[in-house]
Amino acid sequence: MEYLIILMIMFVAACLQGISGFGSGLIAVPLLVLWLPLSTLTPLLSVVNLAMALYLGWLLRHAIAWRQWPWLLGCGVLGSLAGQYLLAAINLQLLQQIMAGGVILVALLFWFNLRWQSNGAPWQQILAGTIGGFSNGALTLGGPPVVLFLTSYGLARVSFRATLTLFFLLLALTNVIGFSWQQRYQLEQWPILLCLLAGAISGSWLGHRISSRLSESLFRKLSLVIVMIAGVVAFWGAF
Repeated sequence: MEYLIILMIMFVAACLQGISGFGSGLIAVPLLVLWLPLSTLTPLLSVVNLAMALYLGWLLRHAIAWRQWPWLLGCGVLGSLAGQYLLAAINLQLLQQIMAGGVILVALLFWFNLRWQSNGAPWQQILAGTIGGFSNGALTLGGPPVVLFLTSYGLARVSFRATLTLFFLLLALTNVIGFSWQQRYQLEQWPILLCLLAGAISGSWLGHRISSRLSESLFRKLSLVIVMIAGVVAFWGAF
């Protein structure tokens, strides 16, 4: 029964990821931690996130333009590594509150069409990638900064999801390598990992199918709502 619950939670979380390109952690982490210790859950979810990104990346391969975003992707990886290091070195509670508040504010401005127009310049990619990567490694808030950057750039829905998927694929790969180096994976975790993977792939498939039926306007509103929820959760979790 426990395995079925874990599978269903991951299915719903992955469905959200398949629709919007991000946001699975909003559902997966708060619920799965009721059954699994965070020390076990975090490394396993890194593997699951890598599998989801590979699967969605394959489905969206025609829209991936990695040469357009070299600074965003590279700085995302470096920022994530820096965030992981600082996570163990300092207390990031205040920083989490500030970043979460900023994410909520910017998302609200975007909701009311008060936004700047990004042109994807290298310095903008460096800024968004570094903040997104650092937030991922230190605060588990990597999605919203990059989502807001890509929203300001005005990417179409499919390209938006493809770029996010590529970004998270690189971050997940970085995390898996790091956890493997730390020997955080054990053989007895295989049954749980298989349940998580089954839920992730099936949920991603359904979410991808649903996303294709959404209008551009509805998709952007859904993305901003998820960003605001992520900001609220992160802000609340900092206390």
